[in-house]
Amino acid sequence: MQVESISELNKQLMAMQLAFTQHPYMDLSSRRDLLNTLKHALIEHQADLVAAADRDFNGRTEFDSVFGDIIPTISALDYMQAQLKSWMKPQKRASGLLLWPSKASVQYTPKGVVGVIAPWNYPIQLALLPVATAFAAGNRVMLKLSEFTPEVNQVIKKVFADLLEHCKIVEGDHHVASAFSQLKFDHLFFTGATEVGKKVMASAAQNLVPVTLELGGKSPVLVADDADLTHAAKSILFGKLLNCGQICVAPDYVLVTKAQSEALIKQLKAQYTATYKLQENDKKLSSIINQKQFSRLLEALTDAKSNGATIWPLMKDDYPDQRMGLHLVINPSASMQVMQNEIFGPILPIVVVDNIDEALQHIELHERPLATYLFSNDKALIDKVSMTLRTGTLAINETVLQVTVEDLPFGGVGHSGMGQYHGKEGFITFSHAKSILHSNGKTKLRTHMMFKQSSLLIKLVKKLFY
Repeated sequence: MQVESISELNKQLMAMQLAFTQHPYMDLSSRRDLLNTLKHALIEHQADLVAAADRDFNGRTEFDSVFGDIIPTISALDYMQAQLKSWMKPQKRASGLLLWPSKASVQYTPKGVVGVIAPWNYPIQLALLPVATAFAAGNRVMLKLSEFTPEVNQVIKKVFADLLEHCKIVEGDHHVASAFSQLKFDHLFFTGATEVGKKVMASAAQNLVPVTLELGGKSPVLVADDADLTHAAKSILFGKLLNCGQICVAPDYVLVTKAQSEALIKQLKAQYTATYKLQENDKKLSSIINQKQFSRLLEALTDAKSNGATIWPLMKDDYPDQRMGLHLVINPSASMQVMQNEIFGPILPIVVVDNIDEALQHIELHERPLATYLFSNDKALIDKVSMTLRTGTLAINETVLQVTVEDLPFGGVGHSGMGQYHGKEGFITFSHAKSILHSNGKTKLRTHMMFKQSSLLIKLVKKLFY
């Protein structure tokens, strides 16, 4: 059902909050049951989801839906079920000499009702995975689906048909999303564009709702002098053309040393033309989600061309609806749209630098990226980038695949996001780490002496700590 007013949304939220207060802590078995129900429903409806995504995108490959949306979600659900028992255990902490023999611990407890705002680019994984993680932490959820994937949304509602007590589905346009972000959730999780994320955070701040923002940005690729260029070209193209570049961790632009630039460009062209023989019409390539996004990409290409960049292959006077293949933008200037904004499509600027230090300086002088990709086998360089570069995630001699590792946290830094999920960090994000100090009858004397401000106690403490 589409919800149009904030009062209706509030009614749904209040009903879920009441239900949570009646059962504020789900046991391990109940949480596993939720995750297992979600997994089996996803598997049952996977063919329908693939077909729905194909319709929403006006052409989306089975590979992009299965390997980009469905398999990572199933894998994460299995991982959470296996790890949940250890995550839920209270963690023992040291109470310290001063408070001995009291015991200290941390108990991870559910936050309550979590709001999740899902994007359109991976409409299955990026809706279900945050919900599943919130379930694992014992929460209930209200899920706002993207208005740009109406066909997928109808199938997702079927996936949650047996879970409506724990997850309410909300549909609607940006007005509904705006109202949704103003609700007094116990936590709000948003995946989407940085500029929209700022508005979501501002709305949530009115009620002091904690937020996790999974945003994007310009994720760079660094190609060092020792890189294997054949492998680098294949990996860069894989990451750039997956979902036709409509992925928050897609390689946004390449920084390549002068010594490697010509050879890398040659490899990129050769690998692309060999694998995508029909270019934008190739069946291995998904479509751009809608005409608005397609027009935005064409405008960025036109801007680059008119300002002197070399475009390969040449732009066409007429493209099929929402179909665009790879376009390299060679030697772009900093003022061009392709270097100012996140591309989110199959356009790949190639920036030539004198050396890798210049490339690293370029990244540091700009907003923190969500992902950085380094192609090198130089241990000293790998260590330097790993320890010093401020980036949400780092992949070495790979692109995109770091996001699929279930045991690694995922999230940005600064402009590219706030907070993390995936792995144990996701469980912690949707939990309250409750500090517990447990004292018993053996501590009565200590309490008495502290209450009386005992001089003997002061002397003992000084001997222990001075």
